[in-house]
Amino acid sequence: MALYIKANPLVAAHLNVDRLRLKLSDGNYLLWQADMLAFGKLYEIPQICGRIGALPLQPWEARQEQDGSVLRPLPVATDDRFIMPDEPDGADEPDGSGQSIQDKDQDSDSSTEDGTDKAVPGNNDTVTNDKESEVDL
Repeated sequence: MALYIKANPLVAAHLNVDRLRLKLSDGNYLLWQADMLAFGKLYEIPQICGRIGALPLQPWEARQEQDGSVLRPLPVATDDRFIMPDEPDGADEPDGSGQSIQDKDQDSDSSTEDGTDKAVPGNNDTVTNDKESEVDL
């Protein structure tokens, strides 16, 4: 029976199949059994998966991954080429500050103490205060 291989993006890029194979919702790829021939013989798939930090999946397990109903974590690769770097705190934020854009918007509250909104320089939008009156800037 054919197996599917769940592998990290470094493995997919190494095999040059990152544009050809399905990218899962967790950022990993669903590779084909034949893709593993680049690393060794098919009967060595369990050992290959250990080296590259991948999971061999039955077709029904691959379908669960594709649907997003089950997302299995990948083991850590033993081959240094395929170890995923840890993302530093705040790496997912545009400025690396560790604070999301939504949190920053809430921190920079643009209303004054009396409940009215203050104008932001350079902003030509319509501002509405709590009294539901509109002011064009």
